[in-house]
Amino acid sequence: MQLQSRSTIRSSKIIGLIPARWQSSRFEGKPLKLINGKPMIERVYNQCSLVESLDKVIVLTDDDRIQEFCKENSIPCLRVDDDCETGTDRCAKAIESIEADFFVNIQGDEPVIDPGSIDLLIKNFLENDSNTNVFPRSEIRIGNAYTEIKDDKKLHDKNVVKVVFDKNKKALFFSRYPLPFLKGKSGKFFQQLGLYIYSKEALNLFSKLPSLSLEKSEQVELLRFLEHGYSVEMTKVRDVGLSVDIPEDIKLVEDYLNKLKK
Repeated sequence: MQLQSRSTIRSSKIIGLIPARWQSSRFEGKPLKLINGKPMIERVYNQCSLVESLDKVIVLTDDDRIQEFCKENSIPCLRVDDDCETGTDRCAKAIESIEADFFVNIQGDEPVIDPGSIDLLIKNFLENDSNTNVFPRSEIRIGNAYTEIKDDKKLHDKNVVKVVFDKNKKALFFSRYPLPFLKGKSGKFFQQLGLYIYSKEALNLFSKLPSLSLEKSEQVELLRFLEHGYSVEMTKVRDVGLSVDIPEDIKLVEDYLNKLKK
């Protein structure tokens, strides 16, 4: 079913993609794990359905159980059976059968993702397209959202990816370790969210680029673009950056949701 755009600020077609695989070394089957009685993938989809800039949102999966759940709950779902190295590789494979100008990759394990943050990422990305002094016009464009880290636990949590960037908000490096090193000084640290936007050309390119040493070492997929010389444009958002990486994270999300009810 084709959904009409609710945005009036642009004419480009923008599709949201939610990669959701069953197998996970840290938490098998987590897309269907219940969070306050509702499966996580349903929560992610519901949040994304509130994003005004997206024309449609599609779950991408390689699993019968996830596919069947989406079908039963009227959630658009596309089967991608290829052995994909990363979520972005799965998105790249999926767009062979999806027509759009830009694609937003939303992690299937972020059940409280802020719709406003997704809208802001899209808005900033489209506005940068006209700012050729900072972002020379190119078909290969990649955007990434980030937020400030204010919790020391996150700073030392290897599941939380940190980012440093230049004065034009172009990413310099991503790491699971705290960046930058502060030599006797105070400073700020930033978390990159698993929230990416790509031009169609960039996403097509991604799976054709070989994974190099830094990506393999850090296990951060956007390093593939940096290692091959492509820019990643960063946008600051206010999202809490609360993902479900391990079983214990379910309670953290439930506690967060319960506080919102009070």
